Amino acid sequence: MKRLLRILLGILLAPILAFALFLLAFTLLDYRPDAQEELKLNGNASTKLYADTLSILTWNIGYGGLGAEQDFFFDGGLDVRPNAEMSAYYLNGILGFLASQRGVDVLMLQEVDKDSRRSYYTDQEAEILKALPGYASSFAYNYKTLFVPEPLREPYGKCMAGLMTLGRVAPAEARRHALAPDADWPIGLFMLDRCFISWRYPAYFSDGKDLVLINLHLSAYDDGTVKKQQMDSLAAYLRAEYALGNRIVAGGDWNQLAPGSQEQELGIPVPVPFPDAGWNWAAAAASTNRDLSTGYQPGITREQTIDFFLLSPNLKAVEVKGMNQTFAFSDHEPVLLRVCAK
Repeated sequence: MKRLLRILLGILLAPILAFALFLLAFTLLDYRPDAQEELKLNGNASTKLYADTLSILTWNIGYGGLGAEQDFFFDGGLDVRPNAEMSAYYLNGILGFLASQRGVDVLMLQEVDKDSRRSYYTDQEAEILKALPGYASSFAYNYKTLFVPEPLREPYGKCMAGLMTLGRVAPAEARRHALAPDADWPIGLFMLDRCFISWRYPAYFSDGKDLVLINLHLSAYDDGTVKKQQMDSLAAYLRAEYALGNRIVAGGDWNQLAPGSQEQELGIPVPVPFPDAGWNWAAAAASTNRDLSTGYQPGITREQTIDFFLLSPNLKAVEVKGMNQTFAFSDHEPVLLRVCAK
């Protein structure tokens, strides 16, 4: 009888022990970036400074997996990833669009995959560099895990992805700045470690002050608590740079609604003012993101504006416009800004 009880106890404890070992392994292998890290600069770029007006494009490319035909399990859909043919189609569309934007001074991209199951382990950073010869670039991981266990029917698997900034002129400095992660341990082992990239151009304008460009992608699936922590960290950085007289542009996927957005009931709006009075939001009139519970249906699918820019008080927007692609290659649309010094 005792032997039988030991066997039954072993059967009951085995899955618990296996799960504990699973968590231990992923805890030991967890990506733990420093608060700030210097980033490597790749590619080739000019050393000539820009004209007085600077053009900047931001685009969350959705890792080449969220084109118009796709839904997504985390948003109420069924798909985990497109088939290999559609994945290649989306990525080629993204690369074609980026190649057509070679005149743009700076490109801020989000959800660029390096080695992920969801994008068939394609090195999208390398492919983007090929599409944009003559640009310098830097890449910062914000998603780095060997295995995402959900959904159970078809696990997301390995995910290596992040932010990528490219410029026709190489910056003097590129850095990764850590933000609050999406979740605490143990769920955080399989979620994103958020960050922003800063590029610095010393004495960019005639008054000798620096120009700082920030590429960011804030949390998506939270009640606003994590986003507030991230926004507080960003605000501290912005205030410190502006106190030095520097000019700052922050752009990307805020996962918050633009000021004055017509979709206010659908999500959390960015705070106004932010970080202080005098700073200006620059958002396109057009929607920049679509719902992923189904494939895209124009006029039916819910849309919102969550991709835009923030300018320090010593800069002004000359133009900001959405670049309509009917969400053909990503669940986000690109946004182009032209900005100059005040």
